[in-house]
Amino acid sequence: MKNIKILIAFTLTALIASPLLNASAMEMMEHKLTNANVPVIIPLTKGYVGGSEVFYISTEASDESLANHLTEFSGFRVAYTPALQKTPADALAQIYAFENGIKGPGPLGFQSNVADSQPGDPNYSPLWAVNIVKWNDGVTPRELKSQVEILEAQTNDELTVTPSGFIVNCPFVQWEGGSLQVREDATLTDETPYGGGQVLEIDTENMTVTFVAHRGFGPDGSTIFYIATDASVKDVADMLGVLFVEKTGAALISGASSDLYVFTNGIEGSGPMGFQASIGSTNVGGEFYSPLWRIQAATWADPASAEFLTTTSQITSAGSEGALQTEVAGVIVNCPFVEVGEEFMKDEQMMEDKMMKKDSMMEKEHMDPPRKQMAMGVDAHDIKCNADLKLVFKATNGMPACVKPSSVDRLVEIGWAASPEAMMEK
Repeated sequence: MKNIKILIAFTLTALIASPLLNASAMEMMEHKLTNANVPVIIPLTKGYVGGSEVFYISTEASDESLANHLTEFSGFRVAYTPALQKTPADALAQIYAFENGIKGPGPLGFQSNVADSQPGDPNYSPLWAVNIVKWNDGVTPRELKSQVEILEAQTNDELTVTPSGFIVNCPFVQWEGGSLQVREDATLTDETPYGGGQVLEIDTENMTVTFVAHRGFGPDGSTIFYIATDASVKDVADMLGVLFVEKTGAALISGASSDLYVFTNGIEGSGPMGFQASIGSTNVGGEFYSPLWRIQAATWADPASAEFLTTTSQITSAGSEGALQTEVAGVIVNCPFVEVGEEFMKDEQMMEDKMMKKDSMMEKEHMDPPRKQMAMGVDAHDIKCNADLKLVFKATNGMPACVKPSSVDRLVEIGWAASPEAMMEK
């Protein structure tokens, strides 16, 4: 429950884990990314629910052929995501796709798809079990706009409904009486907050929606961008400005979800909680990739010693040393990974190349953390820090810590640290 409350609070004041983590101290520890928030235009598809028009996007499919077909149909990447096949039945809604009948804008070339529910209905979910509808021979097809009409036609032996066994992720954008929250300020910067809605514009005339794509890291440190559409905990959904969809919470402990590490303290940056960018445990193309992110709250034991991480292996290493704790936050957030414009990715690739080069140089002079050196018998005053860090001692217990040189004076001023010289005098 602790980290659910952390996510629900969604403010820096709720994340203060030690006296060090005040406004002045956090200003010294930050790592801001360029292109942290960028616009991404995604095509809309029209459908029907209960006789009314709805508009949705398609981002993932559990079948490779279907994913390829929807990509070609929409002109936007629909990722092949086999993990969706493991979605619990309780997390699914139903969608009906017509394979014959009246020609139209549907994905199979006929009338628009029909869903069984829309946001606000208890059965709504962006995760659809796909049913194929086929008009029987000798029947004059007509356009159907509700599940009730389809099931009545099936009862009358006018058509056949066959479950395909496929699962798709198709979040609704606009529906009868509502839509996703549109940001009041559509200007994006690297400091744009996560809250206030995830959509910049909905254009049903041109059949597009513009989302905010947030930058993060894949498991290997590569740049990824993702959008957010819904969350299984209401307070989290409200603060993000996305839909509350309780049904997706059924996927929390299933193979249909993957881990997204969200930092709750440490280095200030462009992540959801105001700290460094999030890290995904999988990426598109991976066997276990899923847009259903099981949020893992990552908390530094000593925020002053936090490091900027970009890979899951670094998270594992920090965890094994006791420096970082991860805890399941009890919420699923639907965050499909998306492709953004080349102008953004080009800049990010150049930055990654520079970071990798810097990391490579640093590894040559890498020193073990103070705790590990002491465990090997090194005296506290003989601890060696990496070349870009300076040794200080915690004022409360005299334990050594390696921090940025620019942070030393402020840490001493607020009473958190003492210099080696001061400790020697004691």
